Amino acid sequence: VSYSYLKTDVKFKYPFYSKEGAFSFEDSSGTHTGVTSFCENTEGSDPNKGLVREQVDILYDEQADEAGTAQFAVDLCKHTDPYQVGLALVPRDGSLREIVTGVEQKMAEFKTDPDYEKLRALRPIDSLIVPDVLYKLTHHFKDLEGKHLANERWPGYSIFEAMQVIDFTLSRTGVVLKSEARIIAPPFARKPRSIEEPRYFYFNRPFLIYVKKRGAEFSPFFVMWVDNTELMKEF
Repeated sequence: VSYSYLKTDVKFKYPFYSKEGAFSFEDSSGTHTGVTSFCENTEGSDPNKGLVREQVDILYDEQADEAGTAQFAVDLCKHTDPYQVGLALVPRDGSLREIVTGVEQKMAEFKTDPDYEKLRALRPIDSLIVPDVLYKLTHHFKDLEGKHLANERWPGYSIFEAMQVIDFTLSRTGVVLKSEARIIAPPFARKPRSIEEPRYFYFNRPFLIYVKKRGAEFSPFFVMWVDNTELMKEF
């Protein structure tokens, strides 16, 4: 039996606020579904209200006049250490590796903007809404099961079962990731604009979630493309 287990619990320093009412998410087929979500704003008198907004770091931003064409990436809490939770609203162009590489390139270009220090902050005129994501997925690797081991020290052994279980939650308090895998082998160019305009970081279309150690030298150890509301909670 070969077994591996991963557990990561990333808590935001200041919990976000549950958004009142349904948040409309549009999947790649154009279907709109009302889901639960969280945001940085509240009508209440929470003394941490400003700190919730301050913890968000805009990694890059390409707002657009035409609805449904904006692209951006955010670090939901710049205080989490050693891990970073990033979200990117981008088109699905290529493999997940290619999407992550493209996002990293845009992030690097964003830092060269002369207004970078102002644009990286989530200002009071800006707003952020993120759908709650929660799912448990079990995947059997059928292409491996039944195959014989090529290792000469294990003659006659074949793979009886190869599976992985992923339990993932993204909510207003943070991210919880659990991943369990086992293999059993028995002996058988940004548009110019005024920086005073409000920006809307609404993750209401398919988007990318990644978790990585902080630092440009590290690659994500978890990447997920969110494209349907089966991964969310209907309002």
